[in-house]
Amino acid sequence: MWGDQDGSVTIQRTGFYSVDYKLLPLAMVAGRTRIMPDEFIAQSGTDITDAFRLYLRPLLGSGLPDAFRLRHESNAVPKILKK
Repeated sequence: MWGDQDGSVTIQRTGFYSVDYKLLPLAMVAGRTRIMPDEFIAQSGTDITDAFRLYLRPLLGSGLPDAFRLRHESNAVPKILKK
């Protein structure tokens, strides 16, 4: 798109609610995968914490609806498996 340039687009924080997008050479980002810190994973191991939501807010914005989980109901429809 930009002629002879190649690289990886990165998102860099410039403030609490602002980010900047930069094109970095692949050699600067290759093999530098970040692992999610334990403080972002809920004790259940299957959910995220408010700390992670706060971290994501500048990237996702504040207009997203909250996600909800379906509750298990005692009158659930039984699963039918076809053989």
